[in-house]
Amino acid sequence: MKTKSPKTKELLQYLALGSGIAILSMFNPLFPHKLLKTYIKNRQIQKRRFLEDIKRLQNRELIDFEILDGDKVKITLKNKGKIKALKYNIDDMKLDKRKWDGKWRLVIFDFPKNIKRTRDAFREKLKDLNFYQLQKSVYITPYQCENEIDFICEFFKIRNHILLLTVANFEGAEKLKYRFRL
Repeated sequence: MKTKSPKTKELLQYLALGSGIAILSMFNPLFPHKLLKTYIKNRQIQKRRFLEDIKRLQNRELIDFEILDGDKVKITLKNKGKIKALKYNIDDMKLDKRKWDGKWRLVIFDFPKNIKRTRDAFREKLKDLNFYQLQKSVYITPYQCENEIDFICEFFKIRNHILLLTVANFEGAEKLKYRFRL
């Protein structure tokens, strides 16, 4: 999704992290809410930009926006906005590569032909996460990825096509240790 302001993505993510509803005071000089702290450098310009970003999200039917009592704003994340925020989360996903526990995670998948696009997107995501392709539908990584794979499966609705194995040792592991710089 291309946006005119990089803050639009942040707005959706902040709303998704919370309950999906935020009530903010626009005229409080301290802007106590984390969501607004990204907009406070030049208050007049930033308020205007914030309201433009909110209006853009509202026009795209991602949020509901309502001004309360003249100085407060109520923002509610719609289902379409939740889906878009989820997409942002999957785009920004990275594996934690700080410490290797000595085990390998093997992802094996078999998709029906009618969901080829989903299979291709899943493959691309595995490559983005720096998995190594052993075969066309077999990828491996030395890093813990169970939560990330669960999230991706939920996002694409493909859980029944994926098998995730944790393997302690296998022939050829030395080559992959070199490849992952372990």
